[in-house]
Amino acid sequence: MLVRISFANDTLTIAITDPCQVINMSKRECLSLLTILGLAAQLVTPQLIPDCNPLKSTCPPNKAWPEENYYIDFTKETELPPNWVIANHETVKFTPNGAEFAYVERKNAPHMWTDFYMLGGRYDVEMKIAPGQGIVSSAVLWSDVQDEIDWEFTGNQHGEKPFPPPDGQWTIETNIFSHGKMWNGATTYQKEAYKPTEQFHTYSVEWDENHINWYVDNRLARSISAGDTPQGFVFPSSPMKLQFGLWGGGDPDNSDWTVQWAGGEIDFNELPYTACVKSVNITNRYPACQYRYDGKVKADLPTIK
Repeated sequence: MLVRISFANDTLTIAITDPCQVINMSKRECLSLLTILGLAAQLVTPQLIPDCNPLKSTCPPNKAWPEENYYIDFTKETELPPNWVIANHETVKFTPNGAEFAYVERKNAPHMWTDFYMLGGRYDVEMKIAPGQGIVSSAVLWSDVQDEIDWEFTGNQHGEKPFPPPDGQWTIETNIFSHGKMWNGATTYQKEAYKPTEQFHTYSVEWDENHINWYVDNRLARSISAGDTPQGFVFPSSPMKLQFGLWGGGDPDNSDWTVQWAGGEIDFNELPYTACVKSVNITNRYPACQYRYDGKVKADLPTIK
């Protein structure tokens, strides 16, 4: 189980023409919410549950992408396209605006993710985030060994507390997880002209064995190098899926800290709240038919073939 965490004090398958081997693996991927309370900080985020964790058992190979590039324009789709999986199917629609994710009632968590993995490259997601107090939109890279690189946004800039942005600016949260443990999270502020709930912007992650860069509209927002990895953690180095969607961080059933972090309680009188992804463009660093973990991995860093 992969749990994404934010620290209060750390400011912050269908394979018809697939040239690769079809991998028989379950498509069940659950999304839920978990509140974790701690003494120094209270931690919360939705869970991302892999079918099999290679650090704990012998797992089937990961389906990979065999080409150097992947591109999809969701504005040209009318139904779920190949190579994608959906949770909360009834609240994800394909329209001339793109793939729309709607929070229409409590406990909705519409998400969509690739059925293939990639091991590094550049990922560009053209997205408009959902407005609304307590509504959290995200774009996430995550792996079966619980590595993660993400963007997170709330519809009202995380509210005024505990992450108040400078006047006239907008808050974006970026995080890194190593085997389910967060070792680096930060908040980036964008200028006043940046209106993410009204306009599409391109959010990018550039990732290889040496560094991770986050970009907004091709402008560098944040950079981390492998040398920054603290003792006891591993720099993200496992094949990852791309996922995006939204969830209700401000649901009153969540902890007070979670609601506050998400910008406040959701106003259910203003439903629905909708995020939209127009396109995805990926430069694939290591094209392959599959990634295979070498047996039951017991070391911190799995062997990938």
